[in-house]
Amino acid sequence: MLKSGKNPSKILVTEKWLRKNQNLSKKFHQSLLNIVSEDVLASAITTINPDGIAALVEISEIPNYQFNRKDDFILVLDRIQDPGNMGNLFRTALAAGVDAIFLAGGAHPLGQKVLRASSGAVFHLPFLRFNGNEEEILNSLLKSLSELSNVGFKIFSTSSHNKSSKNSSKPYWEVDWSRCTALILGNEGQGIHKNIQEAFNETITIPHSELVESLNVACVAVPLLLERKRVAYTSNKLIKSD
Repeated sequence: MLKSGKNPSKILVTEKWLRKNQNLSKKFHQSLLNIVSEDVLASAITTINPDGIAALVEISEIPNYQFNRKDDFILVLDRIQDPGNMGNLFRTALAAGVDAIFLAGGAHPLGQKVLRASSGAVFHLPFLRFNGNEEEILNSLLKSLSELSNVGFKIFSTSSHNKSSKNSSKPYWEVDWSRCTALILGNEGQGIHKNIQEAFNETITIPHSELVESLNVACVAVPLLLERKRVAYTSNKLIKSD
């Protein structure tokens, strides 16, 4: 929370935590600290073995998504269900310099399990979560992706290396990551919705052994999202060497 730069409205701590973390507790404004019993803290959060501290954050502290002309990297998550995957995806996206995340349903980023798995990344990254039934969510997402495409974004879907498809997939290192990019990652079991694939049919993949049908979505995100950083780093290094 301290690293996120967001201001909690209240911090719940146990006396045991305070005794062990006197130096850290001094970094908080003392008026925010509320000493509670271990039972009260355990009832307030879903962690099986709480660390002894929890922060309450106002919804207004969560960054709202508003399109900015400077944005050039959008991550699109299509019905990601597992909170651990969702949190890890936020964390990786923040590390990769993603500007915003579009969410087509799935786990809510403000759920406690997602917040913990994201290690505070949710407090840094603006996100737009489409709500409604499946058809409404899909239509809203397709509209937003079309708007990005109209202003010059390249829209990439991801596919399993071993999955048969009408469209040929490029290895992710053959993509021009210097362009404005929207990267779509799909549901853990069903992948990307067929309507999205039909609308934006340029796909990229991570080549891997045929003994594995597909990779976990949070694992897939790491090389794909960080490839842009690698390309930029390599380019800067070549420029300096010249």
